[in-house]
Amino acid sequence: MTNSVEYKGNDKLLFGIILGVLAFWLFAQTTLNINVDMAKDLNMDVSMMNIAVSITALFSGIFIVVFGGLADKIGRMKLIRIGFYFSITGSLLVGLTPVGGAAAAVLILGRIFQGLSAAAIMPASLALVKAYWQGKERQRAISLWSMGSWGGSGFAALFGGLMVNVGWRWIFFSAAALAVIGLIMIKGTPKVRPKEKNITKMIMPVFLHLCWQ
Repeated sequence: MTNSVEYKGNDKLLFGIILGVLAFWLFAQTTLNINVDMAKDLNMDVSMMNIAVSITALFSGIFIVVFGGLADKIGRMKLIRIGFYFSITGSLLVGLTPVGGAAAAVLILGRIFQGLSAAAIMPASLALVKAYWQGKERQRAISLWSMGSWGGSGFAALFGGLMVNVGWRWIFFSAAALAVIGLIMIKGTPKVRPKEKNITKMIMPVFLHLCWQ
C-alpha cells in the first residue's frame, strides 16, 4: 500500500502502538528491579548481569539515529513493524535464557534485540502520530502515547513486583505477548513517508526525555 493523505489514524492503530511502548517499559523498567533475582536464578555473575541490564540503553541510544534516518527512507510503519519483531525476539530470548554457561550470551543477545526495538518503535511511532493525526486528535494521540510512556513506567514497576512470586521469566513472556497483540492491531495501516525531512530525528529529544530520565 502507498502513502495516502486521506488516511486518518484511529484508536486501533494508536493503542497498538501504545502496546509496543508498554512492552518496552516491561523489559526496561522491571529488569532494573529484578536483576539480582535473575542473576541468582541463572547462576550468573553480578557484573555480567549489570552489562546485560545496561546494554539495552546503549544499543537503543546508538541506533536511534540510524533508525531515525532509516524510517525517513523506508517508511515509519515498516520500521515500527521491524521494531515489534525485535521486541518479540528479544523478550523471548530473555524469557528462555538457559541456566549455566550459555546464560550470559543468550541474555545479552536478547537485551540487544530489546534495545533495537526501542530505537525503532519509540521515535518512529511519535513521528507516525504527527503524520496520521491532526489538530485536537493529534493532541489526544500524543497525550495517550505519553501516558503509555509515563504510566508504563509505573505499571511496569507494579507488574514486576506482582510477578516476582510467579517468576521473572513471565514478565518477558508478557512483554512478547503485548508486542504480538500490538503487531496485529497495527496490521493494515498504509505506509507513510515523511512530508518533512528527518521528522523522526526531530522528535528524538522527546524520546530521550521520556525514556532515559
